[in-house]
Amino acid sequence: MSQNTSQPLDRMRDLFPPSRATGTIVRRGPGVVFDPTKCTGCGLCATACANMVGQERKNEARASRVRLFRDAHIGTSFAVLCQHCLDPQCLKACPNGAISKGKDGIVRMDKRLCVNCGLCLAACPEGAPFRTAQGEVVKCDLCGGDPACVQACPHQALSYTKGRRRLWIPPLRWLCQALSFLLLVVVLVGSVCSVNLATLDLACPFGVLQNVFSAKAILWTTLSAGLLLMAVSFVFGRAFCGWLCPFGFVLDLVDKCIPGKLFRLPAFLRKRQNTYGVGAGALAAASLAGTQAFCAVCPIGTVCRSYGLNSIMAGAEAAIVPAVAALDLGERRSWCRYFCPVGATLGLAAKLGLVRIEIGAARCKKFSCMRCADACPMGIIPQEQLVQGISPKIDMAECITCLRCVSACPHAAASIRFVWQRPRTRRGCLPPITAVKREKAPPQSAPSTDAASSG
Repeated sequence: MSQNTSQPLDRMRDLFPPSRATGTIVRRGPGVVFDPTKCTGCGLCATACANMVGQERKNEARASRVRLFRDAHIGTSFAVLCQHCLDPQCLKACPNGAISKGKDGIVRMDKRLCVNCGLCLAACPEGAPFRTAQGEVVKCDLCGGDPACVQACPHQALSYTKGRRRLWIPPLRWLCQALSFLLLVVVLVGSVCSVNLATLDLACPFGVLQNVFSAKAILWTTLSAGLLLMAVSFVFGRAFCGWLCPFGFVLDLVDKCIPGKLFRLPAFLRKRQNTYGVGAGALAAASLAGTQAFCAVCPIGTVCRSYGLNSIMAGAEAAIVPAVAALDLGERRSWCRYFCPVGATLGLAAKLGLVRIEIGAARCKKFSCMRCADACPMGIIPQEQLVQGISPKIDMAECITCLRCVSACPHAAASIRFVWQRPRTRRGCLPPITAVKREKAPPQSAPSTDAASSG
């Protein structure tokens, strides 16, 4: 009897492999990236895919896993195929566990378990799985990592990416932040408002402005020390905020520790123009009081004065640090986004600076990823533009040049560029995905399916 029961158990283990049941987390996101500006609508990609499937099925006629749609109003073609998402919604929707994500990052469908219910069709934001004329639900499996559609495209409108992230950027940023915190807080005990390194004087630009307004005179020595950090921001953007600021390091640690957002700031406080209002108010207070009024409550300077004897003497002042850091319980980097006049001052130089962050929609996988928008601590990457296939213009006055978007993007769509370099982005709009996801025949105004996609 045990011999009879062992065969069904072995069969069950074959149908339900442990890797699928345990839900292994895969960081890679391979896939095919489509550039509609290079597509001529020839349909060779769909033909090659149909032939590949036919070989696997003993030359049985099958529908291509690549579907090509044309929009006569826009005059472009649009290829739809599985993007093998980092967090596949079709996998979660499948009630029988027929969809799995392997260690290579490829999302596969096991036809032995699929009952063609169509729930994956409704869950997929790309509209990639589809139902054939025979009623079978199918999807792309990247041909095991060597997609035939990419090889067949004569215009390189399709390109294969293995989805490798730039894993060296986060540890480098954390190392720079830790060394900067050690230098400004422990070694150079006192204040970040003015640091003397041998013959080099480095001063906070906003602190210099307060000196000018409080003394009602321009001190050229102090002014030159403040312009040095502005020059650094002109060349590297707000890299001080993302890589060197000691309070920014504290905020990043808080963001790592808190499990989730507990509240939401009122709408009038979530205005990025507030940073300039706080700065104007601080300069007015410095002019009336005759001293640097904002420095008494600045969390950046307070962190730098929190070590040694100064921390004992300034206990009440140090209370501003947890109070401001608590804003991150509602939104990441709330202080940097809406209230920091130091960052706003550096942002003026960064806006006119030499570097920019570029997110190219031609390589972006749009609605199946959004990792750049999720990773951005300043929340300046618009998801709605990425969904429409538009390359967003990043406001460098708000960007802290932390390069989180660059390190998070597995498709090399996000990059740092100089102003004199030719943009690699494409501005424009793709056909709406809702026209692709319908199983029924689309209306006449919607893009019509290419004949080659039928295989």
